[in-house]
Amino acid sequence: MAPKHTFAGELSQYERPNWDPLIELVGVHLVRWFMWMHEFEVDGTPAHAYKHVATRRYLHVGEDGRLFGYVPRFRYQVVERGDALDEVFFEWEETLPQPDEAALAALEQLRRKAAS
Repeated sequence: MAPKHTFAGELSQYERPNWDPLIELVGVHLVRWFMWMHEFEVDGTPAHAYKHVATRRYLHVGEDGRLFGYVPRFRYQVVERGDALDEVFFEWEETLPQPDEAALAALEQLRRKAAS
C-alpha cells in the first residue's frame, strides 16, 4: 500500500477565528463544543484548527471542505470525513464535560450523514 501524500502546513494567523468551515461540517448544535485555535495554509488552501473542548482532539478543516489529519513535523494529509469525525469525537461520552442529549442526537445525525 502506497503512503498517502502529505502537504506542508504553515501557520497564517491566530487572531481572527473563522467558524464557517466547522459549522458547515458539524452544524450549529455541535460547534459550541469546539475552540478555534488558528488558521494555517495547506496545499494553497486556508484551513482552520478546531479543538474539541472535552476530547481535546483536533479537526483541521480547509475552507474548500477538505479535512486534514496532522502528520508530525508540520505536515498534513487529506482524511475521509467519517475518519476525522470518529477521531475527534472518540470516547466523548467518557469525558468531562459530557455531551448533553441534544449534542448526542446531533452527533448521531452527523455520523449517519457522513456514512451515506
